[in-house]
Amino acid sequence: MKPSRPCTMTDVARRAGVHAATVSRALRDDPRITPAQRAKVQRAAQELGYRTNPLVAALMSARRTGRPPAFRATIAYVTNYPRERAEWFARAFGDILPGALNRARLQGYGIEEFNLADPPITPRRAAEIFKARGIIGAIIAPLHSVQEYPQLDWAQLSTVAIGLSMTEVPVTRVTHNHFQGMSLVSRQCRAAGHERLGLVVQRRVHEKVAKRWAAALLLEHSELPAARRVPPLILEGADEAAFLAWFHRHRPDVLLSHDLEPLRTWLKHAGLQIPRDVAFASLDRRERDGDVAGVDQDYAGVGAAAADLLIAMLHRNDRGLPSQPVTLDLDGQWIDGTTLRPGSPARRVTARAEATKG
Repeated sequence: MKPSRPCTMTDVARRAGVHAATVSRALRDDPRITPAQRAKVQRAAQELGYRTNPLVAALMSARRTGRPPAFRATIAYVTNYPRERAEWFARAFGDILPGALNRARLQGYGIEEFNLADPPITPRRAAEIFKARGIIGAIIAPLHSVQEYPQLDWAQLSTVAIGLSMTEVPVTRVTHNHFQGMSLVSRQCRAAGHERLGLVVQRRVHEKVAKRWAAALLLEHSELPAARRVPPLILEGADEAAFLAWFHRHRPDVLLSHDLEPLRTWLKHAGLQIPRDVAFASLDRRERDGDVAGVDQDYAGVGAAAADLLIAMLHRNDRGLPSQPVTLDLDGQWIDGTTLRPGSPARRVTARAEATKG
């Protein structure tokens, strides 16, 4: 049986009803092609199973820029989590790699995961492995904390980091727009009738997001009367006593956080429930959260954007640490849920607390 021939750019152009040159530009996200046209071409390419020839793409990019091509077909997805944290990492950020992989495959690249912490890999050994496998591009996964960044031979790599936790290394980044996310949550909460917004965040996460959530909320506070301001609570750890003391002192209408479960447990210990006594909105809502209201950061989309950005760097032969790092912020999307019920729960909380004291 004669094997079917691979899909070509001409096939994609015919399916999309455009010129082949338009297909080439659309698959490179050329700004001269409208977003609607790019989406149409990329959809046709996916339907036909089209895969960009990376060698040709690198050669054509080299012709346009006047630089010699540098291409390898595999991208490293670098994580830095010891075994005891691996399950947590997969649960927290498991959508990033599939998003990056799907986008990379569309452009003719593969992605291989490297965990530098299990077993521990030295920078020299990592450089040897990458060289042996022809890898010159790396996507750095979100870190557990800003103090745990990987050490690699950055001069030999095109690098894109996901998130803002790589504070010690000036690399190109793709991240959720935490400032926009907080502003979006605030608008939704106030539209539901909640006036006193209380941010609760672990210091480790506070630092990982470059304090943007708190910054956005405090900026809004600067335009509000003092009676409507609730100071953010930055927790040093799982400190139930500190949370309940803050909660009873400031009486927020709605809690804003990246992690619902510990707050739900602590409130239960105090005889309070979400959303009966206080509303809740997540700053990092996941599909598994069910009826929780909040912002979806779209980790798969973040991974796809990181792959796009890195592949463009590879085509430009753009290696080493940039003199002016670029950060691409992606806006989140609001998801409705029952944890943000209309009304002002603060009065109910106060009444319940007084009844408990009596």
